[in-house]
Amino acid sequence: MPLSRRRGASCTALVLATAGACLLAACGSATKAPPDHAAATNAPLHSLMQNAAAGKTTLDVASNIEYPPFESYAADNTTVQGVDRELADEFEKLLGVKLVFHNTAFDAIIPGLAAERYDLAMSAMSDTVERQKQVDFVDYLKAGGGIMLPKDNPHKVATLDDLCGLKVAIDKGTTEVQDGQDQIKKCRANGRPAPEISIFPGQNQMVLALQSGRADAALIDSTAGGYVAGQTGAFTMLPPYESGSFGIVFRKGDTALEQAFAKALERLAQDGTYQKILAKYGQVTGTLDSFPINGVTS
Repeated sequence: MPLSRRRGASCTALVLATAGACLLAACGSATKAPPDHAAATNAPLHSLMQNAAAGKTTLDVASNIEYPPFESYAADNTTVQGVDRELADEFEKLLGVKLVFHNTAFDAIIPGLAAERYDLAMSAMSDTVERQKQVDFVDYLKAGGGIMLPKDNPHKVATLDDLCGLKVAIDKGTTEVQDGQDQIKKCRANGRPAPEISIFPGQNQMVLALQSGRADAALIDSTAGGYVAGQTGAFTMLPPYESGSFGIVFRKGDTALEQAFAKALERLAQDGTYQKILAKYGQVTGTLDSFPINGVTS
């Protein structure tokens, strides 16, 4: 199923020379001042936070901040931008709390939530039945697993089955890792050479491997992959090979907080803000009509 990703204590910048574009990633998070108490308590949905956040004025958000268009750093290597940050800005206004993003390795997000280092996660993480055993999701975007290829698609890849015998790059901790393992088994079962899977610690490294020819294809969520392909002009994305949803992530059973964010999403959809944010980043096709908790059931 789709993916997500998202890196350590050093700053990195991936320059895609082919297209002259730059994908920036950095570390740390931009800290915001606590909200004015009067403004916070007057926020339209602040009452929902009384039980949800135990009086907190700031919520810590885990996010792997190198996954445009959902989260990335601006040119100052400090300011977080993208779909999730803009939604977070609107949540702050509605709920009367500050959402502080912390750059977190994607595969460390769920353990970090379980250890209560973070209150929630916004990192374009796919809602899956397997993940629901550990965390809860408030679904907010349709997404699907996809295949990204060099622009000229020299190996004429059209489906997952065409990856047999090719070098395939995948971002660590994403659901595409399992998709790649499943394809290895399928190719072997059909008497064909297995794909050579390489797992990279972040999206930037994975994209660079594809651009440099160290990989023939990359498995990446269709939303992020489509954005990268459109921004750089160096790649092409095939139609999604499966569908699912991204969700805002919460500790298992944190019902009051989940409901507060679901209600905030409903309010943003009602006034059109939700749709405008997705449209700004080319994600209109991912728009949902409702925002279920753990909406993915298979």
